[in-house]
Amino acid sequence: MIKEIWNTLTPGGKRSLSISVIAFTLYALSGIAMMYIVLKALESVVTGNGNLLLYWICLVVCLLIKGCSNILADVRKHYAGFDIVYQVRKNIIYRLKEFSLGFYTNERLGEISTIIHKDVDKMEMVVGHMWTRMLADFIVSIILFTVLVIYSPKMALLMASSLPLAILFLVLGLKRARYLENEAGNDLADMVSVFVEYIKGIPLLKAYSESHQFERRVERSASVFGQSCKAVSRNRAAVLSFYGFILDVSFWIMVTVGLVMMMKGELSAYSFLLFAIISREFYKPFLNLESHWANYLTVTDSYRRIKKITEAETVPNPKRALQAKEYSISFDDVSFSYEEGGFSIEDISFHTPERTLTALVGGSGSGKTTVTNLLLRFWDVNSGSIKIGNVDIRDMSYDDLLSSVSIVMQNVQLFADTIGGNIRLGKANATKEEVITAAKRARIHDFVMSLPDGYQTMIGENGVGLSGCQKQRLSIARAFLKDAPILLLDEITSNVDPVNEALIQQAISDLAKDRTVLVIAHHLSTIRSADQILVFQEGRIVQSGKHESLIMDKKGYYYNLWNFSDQRADNL
Repeated sequence: MIKEIWNTLTPGGKRSLSISVIAFTLYALSGIAMMYIVLKALESVVTGNGNLLLYWICLVVCLLIKGCSNILADVRKHYAGFDIVYQVRKNIIYRLKEFSLGFYTNERLGEISTIIHKDVDKMEMVVGHMWTRMLADFIVSIILFTVLVIYSPKMALLMASSLPLAILFLVLGLKRARYLENEAGNDLADMVSVFVEYIKGIPLLKAYSESHQFERRVERSASVFGQSCKAVSRNRAAVLSFYGFILDVSFWIMVTVGLVMMMKGELSAYSFLLFAIISREFYKPFLNLESHWANYLTVTDSYRRIKKITEAETVPNPKRALQAKEYSISFDDVSFSYEEGGFSIEDISFHTPERTLTALVGGSGSGKTTVTNLLLRFWDVNSGSIKIGNVDIRDMSYDDLLSSVSIVMQNVQLFADTIGGNIRLGKANATKEEVITAAKRARIHDFVMSLPDGYQTMIGENGVGLSGCQKQRLSIARAFLKDAPILLLDEITSNVDPVNEALIQQAISDLAKDRTVLVIAHHLSTIRSADQILVFQEGRIVQSGKHESLIMDKKGYYYNLWNFSDQRADNL
């Protein structure tokens, strides 16, 4: 973990960390120097020798060094801490885009949120606070021990007599803490996930207010996490308390033997005071080792969860990416299942020539959306192949694949940004004129210009404040701006009034020109002129052809769908 965190830091972050360690070392050494100067001044007063002015000047110099080094160390440690947090969060953000949708099925959003916020913040603690102080303290301790061994080898060895035993006990005693920290971290993630689910479901829970099953589930998750935290605290308190006692034994041995040596005349009072006072600085990193180790266990657990994202399997890219020369679409004997025993599609084969429109029809859960998800490599097929222009999509760069496809779906995803910013998702470096042209082609420009701030108008998350029709036309504008050769459509006029339906149909017709189009159709009347209709039932293609030929088969599934669609239209 330590090596990986160090390698994650930028050169500037590593430099800030190093400067902070050096500055903290100077801070501690200047404080020790001040204690030494005071002892020498006291000895000078007792013996009646020496110049107190010189000691005063030395104290002032040490004080200035101490103050300046403390400021520098504090600033630089935060630079290093912020650097690691930024780098880890950036890596996670980019990584999240590389996963298949299967990752988000297995990893709950609550846990991912906990990792990005709570666990990543702990990286700032380990780099900015733990490493800088710990390294500086141990450097100071090594320097002190070296000097004190030269000054009095016997007293220096007595000072460190029980250190090996204390450290051995700490390592062995806190092994159990690693397991307990893991349990507490997992229980926290579970609790957060349950709370997120609870908050999202509050409107429904209010409607069924007499049912308290979910409240008991939330209470249970909080109780389990509380018990985990208590177990961690009990174990930590027991181990660290005894560790501190063993360290105090070292000081007691040194003081006891030192007093005996002083009584025998083998050690001066000044030397005894020097060891008694300065030894506390020698013990400092070892006394803090208990908190450093506890923090290390906590951070290790957080880093383990971070690695669940940073080392999770992404959509694989080929070593030598191929590019499609034309944009026909072929499914060859494709089979896929989301999970064992779950929904699956079997032996799906079809060919969509370039610049034609193919409609996918069938009941809910028949496999239409799965086909489009597989084309986008949100999941990879279990068997068979999907090709664009005779190139297997697994042999294409994932970025090239996605850049060749525009998507307009029923459930439009908009972000808390300006209207122009949401349209620019189709092309990040688009000019203002390109954005306006795309909006005009999507029949949304006039509405945008009626707003006080025009394209700079801020909208809420998921388009709060916009109607469903306005959201749809913004997504169409986004697709116009992207100008990809392949277009995936989920028929989007199901719940739109006639006037807006006409506007959207005009925009869609314009968008579909000269593109290879796959459309998931809910209203069969809208796809009568499709070049090809694929009829899905329970994960298989049961019919294919044009509308005229399919409707002639009165025993076919399409004929039944068509009659049902007509009857529903009449009832409406």
